[in-house]
Amino acid sequence: MKNFNIYKLISIVDFLVLIFILALPSFFNINEKKNTEECIKNMKIIYKAVERYMEERNLDFNGTQRDLRRTGYLKKTYVCPSGRPDDKYYIEGNHETSEIIVRCPLEEELPDHKLPESIIE
Repeated sequence: MKNFNIYKLISIVDFLVLIFILALPSFFNINEKKNTEECIKNMKIIYKAVERYMEERNLDFNGTQRDLRRTGYLKKTYVCPSGRPDDKYYIEGNHETSEIIVRCPLEEELPDHKLPESIIE
């Protein structure tokens, strides 16, 4: 402790503050652009699962991710990273028209959380 001075203390505090600032987004889910990209990725996976379900079974799909998991079309249940774990994606598929709808549960509050038209068409 003989050579410990105020400059070393300030350096240590600065270093700890820097680490905290860099870690802050991942702890508090601040990075909304990353969340939007993750949500869209989740919806694409669900969309493809519903598409395979309808092609293989020649049936409409009016169910949940749980139904897709049970039948082997999804490996896990996906949630919007901006939402709560109990928020569910809205999923519907019409076999005759090949129309598939996958909506984020937070679509009204977060309008960027939509599937791109290129996927839907």
